[in-house]
Amino acid sequence: MDLITLIGLFAAIAVGLTLIGKFIFSQSNLPINFLRYFVGVWFVFSGVVKAIDPSGTAIKMEEYFEIFEKSVPWLAFLWKFSVEHALSISFFMIILEIYLGFALILGARKKTTIWLLILLILFFTFLTGYSAKTGKVTDCGCFGDFLKLAPIQSFYKDVFLSVLILIILLGQKNIKELFGKLLGKIVLMAFTLVSIVFAYRNIYWEPIVDFRPYQIGTSVPEGLRLPPNAKPYKYENVYTYKNKKTGALKTFPPNQFPDAADYDNWEYVDRKDIMIQKGDDPKLKDFGIKDAEGVDVSNDFFTEEQYIFFIIIPELKKVNVDGYKKMIKIVDAAADDGRLVFILTGSLLDDMQTFADKYKQEYEYGIFNTDATPLKTILRSNPGLLILKKGIIVGKYHYNELSTYSDLKKSVIK
Repeated sequence: MDLITLIGLFAAIAVGLTLIGKFIFSQSNLPINFLRYFVGVWFVFSGVVKAIDPSGTAIKMEEYFEIFEKSVPWLAFLWKFSVEHALSISFFMIILEIYLGFALILGARKKTTIWLLILLILFFTFLTGYSAKTGKVTDCGCFGDFLKLAPIQSFYKDVFLSVLILIILLGQKNIKELFGKLLGKIVLMAFTLVSIVFAYRNIYWEPIVDFRPYQIGTSVPEGLRLPPNAKPYKYENVYTYKNKKTGALKTFPPNQFPDAADYDNWEYVDRKDIMIQKGDDPKLKDFGIKDAEGVDVSNDFFTEEQYIFFIIIPELKKVNVDGYKKMIKIVDAAADDGRLVFILTGSLLDDMQTFADKYKQEYEYGIFNTDATPLKTILRSNPGLLILKKGIIVGKYHYNELSTYSDLKKSVIK
């Protein structure tokens, strides 16, 4: 689904709600009420797809905060605090987004709701505008992993929403509550509580719906290949030379050089490769398994006929020790049953080895490096359990979802 289709869906729902409002609740000023429902549905949907994967939103917010720490170092204490509490901040932001969407639809506390919407959309517009301007964050996560938008698309989307909310602000006198004040508060509170429980469930376990590219049934080696008829990247070379006589620097147009007759008067300084066409990337472009020497040994695992159990630890400093102890008991039982077990980490292998030795029970497992980014995408838990067979993902689990190896064996291993 693309953004235009999604907007059309929001508009269709808003038309339906507007007609219900007119004929059942006797609402007037249909344009303002249409915008009210349109924006409300948009915010609810945007919040819900984030609530499916709050940890994914937290990862995206961490990315922003780490960049802000470098860009605005005098507020380093704030950005460091925000990184440490990114999940809590994201959780609050998601629930607020859903709450405000429902509140606008219900017409509850309209003045407060509209002004909070303005503040929230200004915050979102700042983030997406920063992404579009700097290119430092390539996906704002506006719709989680459900729909990826280019930074400039996200920025224009937020400007569009900002205009709609300002129109709603000007016409707020035409917004009436759908129900009485008491019933409206009860309904709004019920929706909010359900949202909180739903979002928390998706933190405590893996997301209930998986929009990520590493879904169960995915062939990792196939995902590492470019699709047929993939569009190539295209670049132009821009050269900078210094005039030996004057010392002046001159950047020549793409793929052009000083004239041959005058070439001896110029000294080469620099070359920049400017992308003129973004090409297609493999679906799982960042994934790779490397040994201690940095050699990519992914194919050795992809061709293995047996089930392979990988303990996934993206960042050792953030690992849940109790979750790791629980997982070790399960993979030890798997090893007893003849299964292959390894550890994939985004941290230093020596540090991981020290940690593994500390909590070792029966076996010592081989440890390999994989970039932390795909590991965080594959599983939102740290640690998590990934099961592969011939390079195909047959199971992946948050440590809270695991009970015993025998239960796992019944559900996954055929």
